[in-house]
Amino acid sequence: MSSSGPSKMTGTKDEILGSAKATIGSTIGNHQMEAEGHTQNKAGTAEKNAAAAKQKVEGAGDSLFGHAQKATGQVLGNERMQGEGEMNKAKGTAKSDTA
Repeated sequence: MSSSGPSKMTGTKDEILGSAKATIGSTIGNHQMEAEGHTQNKAGTAEKNAAAAKQKVEGAGDSLFGHAQKATGQVLGNERMQGEGEMNKAKGTAKSDTA
């Protein structure tokens, strides 16, 4: 995991490299390489899943903030705030949907 948090890209890279390492290790009879490959593959899967979960939570937060912002704009009669709230809701929904 990177210092900025889990990454789908890094997770996918580790999944692929780990799988390749495990296959090569198995093929050449290097059990240590095979085990390291399986471990790297599993770590990559875990990082990718953590990144997706983080993205879903962030998206839900953006959506909730947008909903509150839009409602506040409606109460205050502030059309700009309503529009920004709608945009934040959409951003949050898109972020959650692509996780």
